[in-house]
Amino acid sequence: MALRLLIALLVLAVPMELPGCGPFPHQALFSLTLQPEKPEEEFARGQLGVVQPNYARRYLVIAYRHLAGVGLNQQERWAAFPASPDASMENPWLTARNQVPGVKPLSQIDPNRQVKRDGFFEYYLNCNEDAFRTAAATLAARIQQYGASSSVVADWVAAQDQVFANCSSGASIPSPASDPRLRADRTYQIAAARFYAEQYDSARQDFQSIGADSESPWHEIAPYLAARCLIRAGELAEAEAELKRIGTPPAGRLLGYVRAHLYPEQRIHELGQALMKPGIQESIAQDLTDYRLLFDTSPPQSHHDDLTDWIVTFQSGSRDHALEKWRETRSLPWLVAALQTADSGDTATPDLLGASREVKPDSPGYVTAGFHAVRLMPEAKARSKADELLRLKMPVSARNLIRAERMRLARSFDEFLQYAPRTAVGELTDMEEAKPVPGEHLDADSADVLNRLIPLPLLKQASEGRLLPAAIRRDLAGVVFVRSMLLTASPSFDDIFTLLKSPGLRAYVDTGFGRETRAEGAIDSFRDNWWCAFTAKPDGRDYYRARAEMSSALRGLYRKGTPAAPFLPAPDREQARKEWELLRSLPSAPDWLTQQTLAWAEKSPSDPRIPEALHLCVRASRYGCSDDKTGDFSHQAFDLLHKRYPTTEWARKTPYWYN
Repeated sequence: MALRLLIALLVLAVPMELPGCGPFPHQALFSLTLQPEKPEEEFARGQLGVVQPNYARRYLVIAYRHLAGVGLNQQERWAAFPASPDASMENPWLTARNQVPGVKPLSQIDPNRQVKRDGFFEYYLNCNEDAFRTAAATLAARIQQYGASSSVVADWVAAQDQVFANCSSGASIPSPASDPRLRADRTYQIAAARFYAEQYDSARQDFQSIGADSESPWHEIAPYLAARCLIRAGELAEAEAELKRIGTPPAGRLLGYVRAHLYPEQRIHELGQALMKPGIQESIAQDLTDYRLLFDTSPPQSHHDDLTDWIVTFQSGSRDHALEKWRETRSLPWLVAALQTADSGDTATPDLLGASREVKPDSPGYVTAGFHAVRLMPEAKARSKADELLRLKMPVSARNLIRAERMRLARSFDEFLQYAPRTAVGELTDMEEAKPVPGEHLDADSADVLNRLIPLPLLKQASEGRLLPAAIRRDLAGVVFVRSMLLTASPSFDDIFTLLKSPGLRAYVDTGFGRETRAEGAIDSFRDNWWCAFTAKPDGRDYYRARAEMSSALRGLYRKGTPAAPFLPAPDREQARKEWELLRSLPSAPDWLTQQTLAWAEKSPSDPRIPEALHLCVRASRYGCSDDKTGDFSHQAFDLLHKRYPTTEWARKTPYWYN
């Protein structure tokens, strides 16, 4: 009862005009930092775009294979990027057993078992998918032998149910079979049940006995399973010796797992060499997984193999080593690594640019090398190179990166506007998610130039022209409306009243998707209403810059530093500077709007809009950006509303002010 009452009170406490919201606003990503856009498609086929050092290492392995000329054949691509399992697919064992006449259907089997250790809460996958597939296949064989309605099949199914009952808990061990036809299967089922029940010594003895029985249909796989018992028991050295003796392909794959735990430094280099071989479709999936896990848990201290050396260097940005390795090998992977760390003023840059010109357009490294060449070239050559690249087919992330560089090289305001929009390739909430997003938006670099470096007349020109997409022009028109108000000494109360009713209007053009709530008249769930003060914060950044830095552009993907607008004439640059300084001197929207409303109320107290305006000022102090003065302004608006206009509906709708 108390809980229901608390929930009811919380529901009643939520303002009706404020919609429910999730914990994270969606933020546009214009280049992905952790993975390519379509790793299993274009990227796996060698269309790498601009390879990023922050990619997960499995993608860097594949990038290196393509850059080194090894690539991936179709079977390797399928193995490295298997189709995602359908969550709705039934367990094959359940599907098979539930069709046996007279067997009581089961709806699910939990394959995970809790780790039993004091102070430790974790589950592990105890029963793998191959166990269920093997059981289903064996059931089909027994039905073919004895018939679906036979007592032998019913007995076999009941024992197998006991085996899988141990996947999640307990120790249900089948009894020995009385029917000679089931004796070999039952011995195997007993061993498997003990294995899943964590009785590894007993299970190992059973599997060894099965392996010694040449008449058992399970004797070939039994030694492998006996070795798995050693691994589960933590006896890895003994498991290594036994797997070496077995020598089968499954044992070899399991041996790699054991060696990864016993000799992580050696194993990571073994995998680094193995992953560079062609035709490894049988092992590439497991090797990629092991390589990544080893990298994460036991970072390599030496770089014996070239793949590992390249990944470490590429991700660390070690300029000297990258350059040394490129000069030593003259290989494309090391050229990419050296270009990625180079600056335009480096003495080695001319040689690197010369080598980049030798990369052919059909090379997997062409776009990456070209992008870095644009960064490093003199402006005229960089424009020509960027224009050449943008005529090619490439991933959207790469196109956005090159458009950002091309925008930086703009020679006119129109040229700047041509390259300012980008297409989002994903979104960031609590994690980076790759998915196509329709429409074009502004990233932080282009929004930064428009907001800080372009004077109001040119912003108006851009909002009325046709060079920007319609959605960006619409937002920019709102910015022009608000800035026209803020930059004049005597703003019209008509405009102020409009702005009070339009929390979606703001003094700057936003990055990415912008405000979650698109309707200008609606309150946003994330308190993203009107604007905050542009003045410096305690950490040295102003609100606008802090907001811009949330986007992908300033997360290390684009050229660092403050964007510039060298194409503007000096008078325009000076006007933009003065406008920006004035904007930085103004308070946040709730404070400014309340100041203007209070002043108008003193000047024109009979204006019938004043009560509603005061109510809206209090609302702005609640849902807008606040500072240490906002509470005082909220209190003043509240007092004036209730003292001068106490009988109005707006006074009744304003029972509180907000500190």
